Amino acid sequence: MRALVIGFLLCLGLAAPVFAQEQPSPPAAGEVTQQPKPSGFWGKGDRGPGSYRWKLLGVGVGILAVTGVVMLRLVRRASAERAASTRPG
Repeated sequence: MRALVIGFLLCLGLAAPVFAQEQPSPPAAGEVTQQPKPSGFWGKGDRGPGSYRWKLLGVGVGILAVTGVVMLRLVRRASAERAASTRPG
């Protein structure tokens, strides 16, 4: 039964990209098509190109630094506690 379920999920996973591709239909005669607008987030806007990107990069690096410092302190504390508990005395 497990092999049947795994096989079914594997086939479904392989077939999913085929079903997910949507073919755009051509516009009808006389229909006005809209051009996709560039996102204000990544595009050139009033603030200049990519200004939000650098702010988000800074936030991400800051979060990474805080997480790294916290993890380093936790590992050192756990190592010290383990060393203290194994000492004879």
